Amino acid sequence: MTTTTTHDVKELAKLPVVRLQDVLLARLVVREEAARLGFAAQALTQIATAVSEITRNVVQHSGGSGRLSVCEIASSGRIGLKIDVDDSGSGIDDLDHILAGAPPGAGIPGCRKLMDEFAIRSSAGAGTSVTMVKWLPHA
Repeated sequence: MTTTTTHDVKELAKLPVVRLQDVLLARLVVREEAARLGFAAQALTQIATAVSEITRNVVQHSGGSGRLSVCEIASSGRIGLKIDVDDSGSGIDDLDHILAGAPPGAGIPGCRKLMDEFAIRSSAGAGTSVTMVKWLPHA
C-alpha cells in the first residue's frame, strides 16, 4: 500500500455517501473533475469504476454513513486526482483476506489495480478509510 506525500492540495468536491444515489453522484462528479484536469478516456473509466466500487461498498456493507472528498494534488511537478472515501461503519474484520481477492472482496483489489496509489485502513467497529490517487502522465 502506497501513501501519497503532496506539496499542494486543492479540494474540488466533498459529498456524503449514504444512499445508492450518492454512488452515482460521486461517480459523475469525480469523472467530471478528472476530465477537467485532462485525464484520457481510459483513465476516466478507471477512476469512475474505482469510485463506484468503493462508494457502493460504503452504502451496501458499512452499516454507516460515509463521505467522499476529491482533491487536485501536485507533487514533484506532477498533477493528480486524490479521492478519499471514509465511513463510520462496522469496518472490515479481515482486511488481508479481502485484499487477497477472496470472496466477497474482489472489488477492493480491483480498485487497487485501477489506480496509481491505493491505501486502505479498517478495523472491526471503527469504520474504513480509502485513499486513491491517479496521476496525469508526464507531458
